[in-house]
Amino acid sequence: MYELDKEQVKKILIEEMKLPAFDVELFLRDFPPLHDSLSSAVEQWLKDRTITEVVVEGLAITEVMKKRRSHFLAALRDLNILLDENIPVEKRQRYKETLKKPVHYQ
Repeated sequence: MYELDKEQVKKILIEEMKLPAFDVELFLRDFPPLHDSLSSAVEQWLKDRTITEVVVEGLAITEVMKKRRSHFLAALRDLNILLDENIPVEKRQRYKETLKKPVHYQ
């Protein structure tokens, strides 16, 4: 499992992406370890903010980012759930279907 450098990420999200500090703190507080297969994409993003196209269970990270209106790490966290073998297959499948649906804000 890959552990995110939360201090480095916090700095990026607040200073570069201009996200509110409180939101970043909440987001990172419970950020899970990532499946090893996602680590190279994270390392590349940490290095230069390049989004490497990651596909998990047929879902591309850019697709999840667009449909869920989320940033790279939030989409990666969501895809990570699909790789978690501790979650029953049925739940992962339902979650996959949820990730395919666009989020609409009013």
